[in-house]
Parts: sequence; structure tokens; C-alpha cells
Amino acid sequence: MKKCAIVGVGGRHKMFRESLVKKYAVNHRLVAICDSNPGRLRYAEQSLNKSNVSVACYLEKDFHKLLRVEKPDILIVTSPDYTHHKYIIAGAKKGCQIISEKPITSSLVYLKKIVTELNKVQTIATITHNYRYSPYRSQVKELLMSGTIGTVKAITFDWHLDRVHGADYFRRWHRYKSNSGGLAVHKATHHFDLINWWIADTPVSAYATGDNHYYNPINAKRLGIDNRGQRCKTCLSENCSFRLKLEAMDNLQKLYSDNEHYDGYHRDQCVFDGSIEIEDMIRAEVRYSRGAVLNYGLVAFSPWEGYEITFIGTEGTLSQKYLERSVINGDDSSLREGSNVQTSLLIPGKATERIKNPSSAGGHGGADPLMLNHIFADDGFPDPLQRKSNHFSAAWSAITGFAINRSMEKGKVVLIKDLIEDLAIPNELRLN
Repeated sequence: MKKCAIVGVGGRHKMFRESLVKKYAVNHRLVAICDSNPGRLRYAEQSLNKSNVSVACYLEKDFHKLLRVEKPDILIVTSPDYTHHKYIIAGAKKGCQIISEKPITSSLVYLKKIVTELNKVQTIATITHNYRYSPYRSQVKELLMSGTIGTVKAITFDWHLDRVHGADYFRRWHRYKSNSGGLAVHKATHHFDLINWWIADTPVSAYATGDNHYYNPINAKRLGIDNRGQRCKTCLSENCSFRLKLEAMDNLQKLYSDNEHYDGYHRDQCVFDGSIEIEDMIRAEVRYSRGAVLNYGLVAFSPWEGYEITFIGTEGTLSQKYLERSVINGDDSSLREGSNVQTSLLIPGKATERIKNPSSAGGHGGADPLMLNHIFADDGFPDPLQRKSNHFSAAWSAITGFAINRSMEKGKVVLIKDLIEDLAIPNELRLN
């Protein structure tokens, strides 16, 4: 029986919490939860009590006491990005198996600390890049591994966040670069990890441009949104379609609104606030060690949610368009499911082939339940797709985001070797 602890009981922790006390309770026991907000901690505890589960509760200031007293075998990190390094390093030093949400961290400085300290204690952390487990993305991996389109030479990849999901990053703590690394790190680390994994390669350089075109005070005025407040709850504007009513979303009300008096964190900050630091549109060119070139785009105010990707190989092209349902993070009523997927293969001299898509069920296009099973019920059988991501894999995806941020700041091409040296390359990012 492995003892488990979770640090950070915001919106994302629930998936791990429920899995540990239900499906994987035979071999795992949740012994402790930890958070900086006592009200949110109490809400998580009450939710566990409803399932007749009792755990120890620790405030963040007592995290090291948790490690000393509870002695967890597994530490699950679901706190904000900029705090990941503290818990990953401290837990690893105590001999814990580490499971952390992506991105691995929000800054290059913290990334180097994680890699250095985990190397010292010879620990490999699991970073939950769940997109690898989506049946649709696994299908792409299988097609590329089979050599269907030959050697990949170029990739075009555009990710669209609509004005429901996309806007949500601009009202939360993610709006500040120091907290999240911007969308190039917090969100796009998913995308860069997929590329690294799909083509089994690592980036060598990045050039990017980006700006905040939509979520700013000037655009609010253009849209006729007057009398804005610092948050939706106190806003006097009568015609803002971005108003977030926390009281209408039970989980968000209990997680955040009911507990904001403890720490002053407002979950419904104005998306047009002038203090926002992150970009809502990014365009980038990323080059890889074996010559492939990625043209990448991210927009956070799109009229639709999903992505379009095309791999151009020496023997053909492979394309996938994925239309998603948008969500508000932490709103239990809007779990994301794949709603429309089209995968196409074009080989010279042949008609375009529509590839039959696999079925999926569960969060993130069917990825979450498969990932959880791989982590907590690993049966020892090899995974030919090598989907499990460790902290080196996660570092290679985050480093692309850091390079893009540096490029946007400096206006020039940034070399990965100038950011970090001697970063180990995990097996799944090597061409076998």
C-alpha cells in the first residue's frame, strides 16, 4: 500500500484525489492534502469525508512537517506553476515518488534547479503530459512511427483557444508571466511536448513574435465595454460578454469565491485589465536537431476551440483537425470531450484517405483515464508509444516555451544550448 499526499487543492487536484480514493484505493492510500488557503483545504477535506475518507490536512507553511510526519511514498503536485519546484525538489529529497502537473515549472531558473537537484538524488519525476494519452494523438504517433509519410521535414501546427476557454487564462493567476511563464509555457508546453514525442526529436532553436491583441483596455473600449471593475463581481459594465458568475458554478464558488477572504485571490479578475502581462497570440518557428521545422501558432481569442496540424514528410502528408468543446477551468459541468476529429493521409498518386478515428471517453479527449491507469496501475508491460513523460521530457517541452519568450523579448533567434546545457534526452525523444 503506497501512501500518497497532494499539495495544491485547486481545480486540477480533484482528478487525482478521486482516483486515489476510488479506482486505485486497493494499492494506494491518500494520507494528506496541503494548500495555502485554509478554506479551500477544508472544502477538499469535506469532499473526502463524503466518501468516508479521512486524511490529514496541512497548510502550505507546514509542508515540510507533512513530509516528516506522514512520510508519503508518492507526492502529487497540483499547485500553481511557479510553486512546483519547491515541492518537487523537497519531496524528491525525502525519497518520494514525484507526480506533478505540467508544465514542470514556470521559469528557466526553476527548471535548472529541478534538473540539478533531482540528478543529485537520482530521482526521475513523472510530469503529467496527458495529451500523449489521447487516442487521437496516439493514432498520429502510430502513423508516424510506422513510416507512413517517410521522414518528417516540416510541421504546421495552429492551436485555437476560443473566447470562453482562452479568456479564462486572462482572469486567473496565469495573467502574470512570473506565475505561469505565459501561454508559451503554461499552455503550449502541451503542444511542444506532443511535437517532441510525435517526431522523437528535440528543439535546437526558436524564433517568435507575440503580443496581447485582444485582452487589453483599448480593445475593451473598442467593444464598448465601459465602467469596468477590477473583477466581474463588482463590475458595473452592463454589456460585457466575458462576465464570469462564480455563484452560478458550484465548484468554483466553493473553491474560490467562498475562500477569497483568506488570501485575497479573485478568480474573476477582469480580462481587459491593463496589468496583464501575457500574450494572447504567438507565432513561432522552431527547428529540431534532425532538420524538421515547426511553424506554430497560438491564438487565445479564436471563434473556435481546437487545433489543426499537418506533418509534411518525404513520402506524403498527415493532417488532423480536432474540434474541442471549450471549458472554464474547475467548472465540473463542462468536462472537455473530443467532439469532432478528422485525420487525413495523402500519399502521392493516391486519393486522400480519411483515417478512422478511435473512440475515447473521459477528460482531455479520453487522455486522463488512460494516463491515470498508466501511472497508478502500471502492469509492467512495455508501452511501445512511450507515453509516460518524465522531468527530462517535460524540460524539453518547457525549454521551447522559454526560448519563445526570450525570442519575443529580444527580437532574435534563440538557441536552446544558450539556455541550458547537457540536458538529458529521454528514450522516447530519441529516434530508435
